[in-house]
Amino acid sequence: MVSTFRELVTRSHIGGLASRIYPGLDERLWNRRRDREMLAEVAAANYQVQLADLARPAADRPSHLVVVPQDGPRADAWKPGGGNFFYEISQSAREYLGAEKVTVFPIEPDEPPAVWHVRLIRFLIDSGATHVAAHIESNPNASAGTNTWDTCWSQLSTLWDGVFLGVMFDSAFEWVTIGARRLARISPNFMLVDIGLPMDGVLVPGRTEVGPVNMPISNESLKVIDDYSAGKQKIYDVTFIGSLYPQRVELLDNLRAHGARVAVNPHRADVVTDFAESRANQPSYLDYMSGLAQSNLTLNFSQASAGPIEQLKTRVLEASLMGCIVLTDDDERTQLFFEPELEFGHFSGPEQLVAVVKSFLSDPAKLAASQQAAKQRARSINVTSFWGGIEEGLHQRGLPALLG
Repeated sequence: MVSTFRELVTRSHIGGLASRIYPGLDERLWNRRRDREMLAEVAAANYQVQLADLARPAADRPSHLVVVPQDGPRADAWKPGGGNFFYEISQSAREYLGAEKVTVFPIEPDEPPAVWHVRLIRFLIDSGATHVAAHIESNPNASAGTNTWDTCWSQLSTLWDGVFLGVMFDSAFEWVTIGARRLARISPNFMLVDIGLPMDGVLVPGRTEVGPVNMPISNESLKVIDDYSAGKQKIYDVTFIGSLYPQRVELLDNLRAHGARVAVNPHRADVVTDFAESRANQPSYLDYMSGLAQSNLTLNFSQASAGPIEQLKTRVLEASLMGCIVLTDDDERTQLFFEPELEFGHFSGPEQLVAVVKSFLSDPAKLAASQQAAKQRARSINVTSFWGGIEEGLHQRGLPALLG
């Protein structure tokens, strides 16, 4: 059976004691198991026979990017302003590189891995593609987290000289990173694109990866979002939009106790008070962005369920695009892209958060200037942070460029 990240997380708890005694033991054991599984998958699919007629592509061909979406054109959100990350990746790539240099390669729902592996390998070689981008934490359209990218890459990398751009969102989870490390060790033509964390040297010692970079929001979608939000005024002093983990509820209550007017998930039609309610019946992405557009300030918590690890959150870019000042407990990531105290506010605890909120709301001129500065900054990097970061990473690694 193919390993899933859920199984990996479970085993990581069971094997925690052994790993403390023998560092890296659980990863080595998993790799051995995965090696056996992969050999069986390759034998069952008979890749060598299926791909025997393929010729290697010309080495000096022009750049062409193929995007393999996690949830592709069949998904309801696959549209401008739909909030589909891989729609935004593909459309922003067209805006950055030119539409003729980008192709979307969808995987059909429930398509067996061996089938789409062969289809993808054939397409990349036959089309002369130079780069492929995909989400590598699970198979495309895989509801249970099944992941066979290592099998696909083990075959593709022997036939194709292009670059695999592996996109990750949750590298704060140890077993997600372990899966990426396996791909990186198959071939040096794999490059990680991490949304949340710096990953240089994490997969292979001394090897440069890409990240953190802002998840792109295409200019096409930004136009739809702007039209949807047009005419809506800033009616909320402070908002929190997201999941209500218990520690977040406590901080929000403390902020209210000091007199701040805090709106929780104001883009929702219903009122939610706990984690389960905040995760159910999600409004549309346009409603979410409109809620940010109506907020003067919004809270961003850089740590999620992975533990005390600061991650760059997409909400920083999203809020700033709408002229909303982000208040964050992130010490390192946000300042890579935005100017502290001008384009975002920082807090390290409940008391400092109260002071930061008051400093912005008590000075309307400062607030307006900061909102405009954040908006201008965000609209200058909504595409280039992601694709420019990748281009720089390719240059540092000596891999084929996208822009040429």
